[in-house]
Formats: sequence, structure tokens, C-alpha cells
Amino acid sequence: MVIPPVSSVKPVATTGTIDKAGAASGSSNGFLDGLNEVQASLDSADKLAGQLANGTLTDVHTYMAAATKAELALQMTVAMRDKAVEAYQEIMRMQV
Repeated sequence: MVIPPVSSVKPVATTGTIDKAGAASGSSNGFLDGLNEVQASLDSADKLAGQLANGTLTDVHTYMAAATKAELALQMTVAMRDKAVEAYQEIMRMQV
């Protein structure tokens, strides 16, 4: 199992507002695409855990790699959320 490099995340090319149609399609929002990838990684690890539990998956290394990838992706997502909340709170503390 090959874990793709972090550089594969594409930045949003334009600045401005994103309409609901663009956000729903997921093609114009890099952050939404990243969240979808994290969810897919978590789903994959859950599926492999189920297969390991019922005996259809015999290679424990496959599950461990998927579970570690999902855990790291979730930790990075939580860290990004925390930084965004911290930045928002700092902006709210600024005096105008």
C-alpha cells in the first residue's frame, strides 16, 4: 500500500466565494476534497477492521497501514481545525 505524498493536495486557484453548486460538486474546493479523502480513509480502515474481525482478511499489515493512515489524517484534520479556530478567535480579539 502506497501512501500518497502531501504535495498531492491541490490549493484553491481562485480567491472569493464558492457557490453552493461548486461546493456540492467538490471540484472547486480543495479543503472539501481533503475532508472527503479523510472520510474515505476512515471508511477503508473500518472496512478492513471488519474483514479482519470476521477472518476474511489474513494480512494484518494491510489493516495496520490503513488504520495508521486514517489516524494520521484525522489528527492532521483536527490540528487544522484547531488552528483555524485559534486564528478566528485571534481576529475576534482584535480592536477595530
